Amino acid sequence: MTASGYTAVIALATLEGLLVALPKANALEPLRTLRSPAWAALLPGSIVAGTFLPLVMPSMALGLVLMAGVITPLLAAVAVLEVVRGPRAALLALALVLSVMAALISGWAGQLSATALTALGCLAVGTALARLIPRSWFVLGVLGMCLADVALLASGIGTSAAQLMASATRDVHGPVFSQADIGRVTTDYPDLVLAAVLGGFLAGRHRQLLAAVLVTVLGAAYGLLLLPIAHLLPATVPIALALLMLESVDARRAANRAQTDALAAALQSAG
Repeated sequence: MTASGYTAVIALATLEGLLVALPKANALEPLRTLRSPAWAALLPGSIVAGTFLPLVMPSMALGLVLMAGVITPLLAAVAVLEVVRGPRAALLALALVLSVMAALISGWAGQLSATALTALGCLAVGTALARLIPRSWFVLGVLGMCLADVALLASGIGTSAAQLMASATRDVHGPVFSQADIGRVTTDYPDLVLAAVLGGFLAGRHRQLLAAVLVTVLGAAYGLLLLPIAHLLPATVPIALALLMLESVDARRAANRAQTDALAAALQSAG
């Protein structure tokens, strides 16, 4: 891998970390009324459907790319207005500039603009899912998505679907919002959505920024170590690993508090 490739891996890992850090505490709060465990199935289900639909119906690959091109800018607007912390006017102006650059400018500036808009669209989707999935089902949904991603790529099925989607992307003349590209390194839509799901789940909590740093560091290390060996990686792994690390710390703290409370109660009763 070249120096530019290493830089791209770090940049995309940083982008995923930003998706964890950006959601504000009350983002898309009304969606909580629709909470159900069934929404957790959408996380692994999106990976499975996004893999098998193009394989079963190859024409769907281009359809998915075109659909992302239409829907993602609208989702990016939702993210700017309802999800991202910061001044609305400045964020809207930035989103408009990015849209113009993505549509009219080629080269690295257009690519980065399209990547930023794609990330914003994924931020809206991920934060919405975080509001819809009950806390008790959240970890299972994330792990299910990660395991599905690993299994499909390990079996070769995911690689075949990725090649179909890449071919469909090349057929589109203009900005593509179905993936994040920096140089020749790519992160797919579901991977960005999962980072945003984690950010939406932790929004407003003290662990949010820690999780953003963890996702960035783990994602960069994961890509730098493995991309020279394997061209296509299950990029959901660092995000799931960051969540497991945070949950294990919380579980340990809860156990310590329980032990302390039990000891205090025993001493009080003995006294």
